[in-house]
Amino acid sequence: MRAAHFGLFWNEIRGLFPVTEERPPLDPVLERFPEPVNRPLPLRPPPGGPPPLPRVWYIHRNQNELLQLQADRLIRNWRKIGDEDAYPRYEIVRQRFDEDFQLFQRFAAREDLGPIEVNQCEITYVNHIVAGDGWTAHEEIGEVLTVWKHPGGPFPGKAEDVAFHARFVIPGPNGHPAGRLHVDVQPAFRKRDNKPIFVLNLTARGMAGDATGFFDLGREWIVRSFAEMTTTQMHQVWRRRR
Repeated sequence: MRAAHFGLFWNEIRGLFPVTEERPPLDPVLERFPEPVNRPLPLRPPPGGPPPLPRVWYIHRNQNELLQLQADRLIRNWRKIGDEDAYPRYEIVRQRFDEDFQLFQRFAAREDLGPIEVNQCEITYVNHIVAGDGWTAHEEIGEVLTVWKHPGGPFPGKAEDVAFHARFVIPGPNGHPAGRLHVDVQPAFRKRDNKPIFVLNLTARGMAGDATGFFDLGREWIVRSFAEMTTTQMHQVWRRRR
């Protein structure tokens, strides 16, 4: 894979993705079992060697869809641009990823880049939980999430805000670990009106079966974990159906 291939691939998709941006590449992150005692540092090219290849954003003409490509990663995103934008559902995003992946496989074969060997799959849901019905300030995190309880005594009192990261092992069909679920919670404020929000990211990463078979398992863990980690009160506000 060389820099020229990013432009050649753009020719394949330019009708749907007319705009590009270059970003620094994402470091490789692999879930390993058992986990190494010393986590390896990202590999960097030696001084004087060729510069690292970029990560290229191919931006869809509707602005909501994004295809990202780097030497060791292919990513399909949906992002909310306007207030009226509606998430197209997992099944549609998954189908579009499969189409993009097949297209890139054909491109790699024509360009003699060698076979593509999938070493891991990753699926992420980004949730902005906005203050309003059910809660009004970050200190009320217990009204939103079931995984936090304020200390009962006067010391230290209620937390002004809370941020945390948690990891959970995802078992595979054979009972052995297939990956991990990562949950990140960050307090923030919505830009347009300064309303408090919690940014709740759930990322499932691993391998189950061949190629992209982990996606459906990862999505199931994200959806069920979101339901378990958010309160019944918020489910009623969202009119969530079980």
